[in-house]
Amino acid sequence: MNTFDQPRAWSVPGDLESSQLEAFRPLDAALTDWNGGSCTADPAADSREHIYHRAMIASIRSEMGKLSHLLSIPYVVFLTDKAGTILELVYSSKVTREEMEQAELRPGVSLGREQAGMNAVSLAMETKGIAVVRGKEHSDEAFRNWNCVCAPLQDHDNVYGYVDVSFDISEPIEFAVPFVQQIAENMLEKWMERNPEMQQYRLDSTLMEYKLTAREQEVARLWLLEKSALHIGSDLGISEGTVRNMLKSIYSKMRVNDRFQFVKRLTP
Repeated sequence: MNTFDQPRAWSVPGDLESSQLEAFRPLDAALTDWNGGSCTADPAADSREHIYHRAMIASIRSEMGKLSHLLSIPYVVFLTDKAGTILELVYSSKVTREEMEQAELRPGVSLGREQAGMNAVSLAMETKGIAVVRGKEHSDEAFRNWNCVCAPLQDHDNVYGYVDVSFDISEPIEFAVPFVQQIAENMLEKWMERNPEMQQYRLDSTLMEYKLTAREQEVARLWLLEKSALHIGSDLGISEGTVRNMLKSIYSKMRVNDRFQFVKRLTP
């Protein structure tokens, strides 16, 4: 019997009643709005999750695009959110894509323990560290021919998601552990520190934390770009004196004394 014809350990949106589907709505075909399997009531938190997810997806695509030539074996990469719900899959070939599609593994499917049993993602979620699950150790038949290594995307105490690299059980697993760890580290550095949307979000959040007014935030952003008070005044249609008064207020709220301290406070 084909293993994919056997009962699945996970649930997918199509298994749910129509009344339950609102908790499983895709953002679009490429980027999904999965937030732990449910929608948040906090618009700000919802927006933050979207930004994180988009940055993570962009990062794994970029990372695997650079590393794919190093992997001569069939593989599939799962990127999940912090609740274990798949955000993106990266395939080594059309064959692996078809195999995952046949198994109904796609964005929106949960790999958490309650939905999918034992797998590398669910184990990493429990241990908050790198996890290895081999072939028959998986709860579901669909994974029985795969060895899987998963690492959390973790910055200090914050876990943003998980990255899992799965490959045929005939391949040695030792190489994959440091490989997956490096992927996770590269992703964190690139999407936390270099992703433009993440950088903008972090700047906006910091300015709001200091309780700057909307106009002060506009001035602060231009000041951070090393524009002069005269230039800022021209851009915003206010006088140079008004800009300098606002900068005094900004410095006071941020508890800095000069431009160097100001830039340092707003730069990671």
